[in-house]
Amino acid sequence: MQTKYYYITIIILCFVLGCSKNDDNPAPPPVTVESFDPVSIEFVHEDGTGITANDCITPDEAYAIQITTTKNNNGNTAVSKIEYTINGAIYSMSFTAAGTKRNPIVLVDGRNVAELSSTGTSSEVNYIEQGDFELVD
Repeated sequence: MQTKYYYITIIILCFVLGCSKNDDNPAPPPVTVESFDPVSIEFVHEDGTGITANDCITPDEAYAIQITTTKNNNGNTAVSKIEYTINGAIYSMSFTAAGTKRNPIVLVDGRNVAELSSTGTSSEVNYIEQGDFELVD
């Protein structure tokens, strides 16, 4: 009886060991993928000019968040998704080339903080909303 199990085991092993990978469709070689590393994040006017410490921030103007990236290797190009937060809310920007990109934002009353998720680099701007006022003669 044991010899019967022995022969069955040998036959099964022959079938298993006789099988090979399908060589008709070999896997492509691995590709080095270029990606981009974030360098800086900052609040800017919609046209890309920086907001300085003495700028008057008005609700009538448009503002944006600006992220600058650099290339981290010389491989094939692929899209890099750079994640960042504005006042704790998570956003992302996609880069296909190194450089600078802007996304329009609306500043909230008080402290506005933008931070790159991967590096912890941050920028801050303080916006104080002016209430209605009357011009007194």
